[in-house]
Amino acid sequence: MKILDKVFDFFILIFFLILQVVFAQQLKLYYINFDFILVVIIAITFKNNITVGMFYGFFAGFILDLLSSHIVGVSPLIFALDAFLIGKLLESGLKLRLLSYVLTVFMLTEINIVIINIIYYLFSYNINLVSMGLDLLLKPVFNILLIFIIFPLIRVKFSGEELIEHQ
Repeated sequence: MKILDKVFDFFILIFFLILQVVFAQQLKLYYINFDFILVVIIAITFKNNITVGMFYGFFAGFILDLLSSHIVGVSPLIFALDAFLIGKLLESGLKLRLLSYVLTVFMLTEINIVIINIIYYLFSYNINLVSMGLDLLLKPVFNILLIFIIFPLIRVKFSGEELIEHQ
């Protein structure tokens, strides 16, 4: 049953990866900026463990970089680090509740925006501070709304029940 759950999570990840490449890029024109992959990686890491989250994060980031016109290697690094941070938060005793999910998505979205802009600046890309400011204000809100769509699909419970078995 555990392997079947991971295969189901993989297909959900692939679905949202395709949705990110096709649909989310069109919405950026209207300043609606979803990060489906980030929220799916967060949900998978909350449900399974740090290793599965890092593997799925690296895989999704690599495919996303290949399908989009970004620097190859930045997204796998960012998504794997996101899963690592969530795993360390869970090991330190983070309670699995709705507020924890919201704060985690908010924090990781903000960190990702800043780190990606710093990396692009270091590679001599022009960064637009106005669009970065809009992303810092709007993207966490849209990602928090995605929690209520993606977390039930991945079967992450909002009630605070422990789904992760610590050994």
